[in-house]
Amino acid sequence: MQTDESSTIAAPDRRCTVIPLSIQKERDLYIVGNADLGDFYQFPEQGLNILTMLQAGNTPAEIKSQLFGDAADAVDVHGFVDQLMDIGFIYQEGPHQTTPSRLEASAQAVGRTFNVAPEFAKAVFSLPVLACYLAIVLYAFADAAANPALRINPTALYTDSYRTLLLVIVLGLSLIQTVAHELGHMLAAARQGIKSRYGIGTRMWTIVAESDLTGILALPKSQRYLPMLSGLLVDILCLSLFTILLDVLLRSGANPFVVQVVQVMVLETVISMGWQFNVFVKTDIYFVLCNYFSYPDLDLDTRAYLRHLLHRATFGRFGHAGPPRIFNNPAILRTFSLVWAFGRVLSMIVLFVVFLPTMWRYLESAIQMLNERTASVWVACDTIVYVSILLSMLGAGMYMWLKPQWQNRETP
Repeated sequence: MQTDESSTIAAPDRRCTVIPLSIQKERDLYIVGNADLGDFYQFPEQGLNILTMLQAGNTPAEIKSQLFGDAADAVDVHGFVDQLMDIGFIYQEGPHQTTPSRLEASAQAVGRTFNVAPEFAKAVFSLPVLACYLAIVLYAFADAAANPALRINPTALYTDSYRTLLLVIVLGLSLIQTVAHELGHMLAAARQGIKSRYGIGTRMWTIVAESDLTGILALPKSQRYLPMLSGLLVDILCLSLFTILLDVLLRSGANPFVVQVVQVMVLETVISMGWQFNVFVKTDIYFVLCNYFSYPDLDLDTRAYLRHLLHRATFGRFGHAGPPRIFNNPAILRTFSLVWAFGRVLSMIVLFVVFLPTMWRYLESAIQMLNERTASVWVACDTIVYVSILLSMLGAGMYMWLKPQWQNRETP
């Protein structure tokens, strides 16, 4: 019989080899996966029993006989074993085995893998070091409480001159802070012996750095929160350091432009922290919610759920019915679906009603300056470059966001 990697069929009378897997019980289900492959799935207890018997050396036929005999309503053991082979959790010796090579390739794929000694990561999150972090944060907040000039300046982003220079400097500093944010996630995961991967992605049209912490699903539920929240902890530390720096600059009578740069970074850090609560775009708090409700991928199920609702509401014209699905927690899913839809609609409104019209007004004023020659050519050019950079970033993010969707539609 011909087989391929996308549809592998297990021989009923041959034993299977099970790759190293982690198992974590959550409520009535089990999260089973391999951190090196980055693949995790939820199994019911019956599925776990079958997997355990495969590890013990039983063939699929023996498992079916021992568990169900000739019962008419028996679980499709052979079908489940085939699924385990397809996702790479088991394999049978033969010419079509692919899992060992996948594990070997994963072990050798270090290009985007964050590798650091667990001892170093543990030192970063040791009690003495955390006490120093806490001291810095408390000092900064006490300083800001006593001095209003150190608090958030909501108008810090606006300037009549040097707009492009301010934007470039802030983008550079924000990039450094973003690296520190992701480093916090990855170090916290490494503290538990979990490798992570880093890369660039999008949250809708916003380009973001991202760290893949899928491997933490191998940890008990309570041990996943620190890797998930450590990025925000780094942001709080950065906010504190910027506040202290701002205090030093103001006391020393520093250049107003330098002071404004630090004020912008304080504001930008607060905005970035607030962004993490936009759970409709898979931010840090989104993963915290998924972990709390024992729901590995709310976003994926929400998309399927809303496509199904749209298909029903439009009598099959839009959306996608898809095969019948049993959702993990329908009540949580329905609530999150409302948040997901509202958040995305609101984001589109902000983009088209606030951001783009503001950029257009900037361009209009710059063009008017050039035509009437009543203002500095430098100010006009500065404004045009400033707007061009922001629109270029938006365009690149839009392209990265929409390209996979176009490719999926074109794929037969």
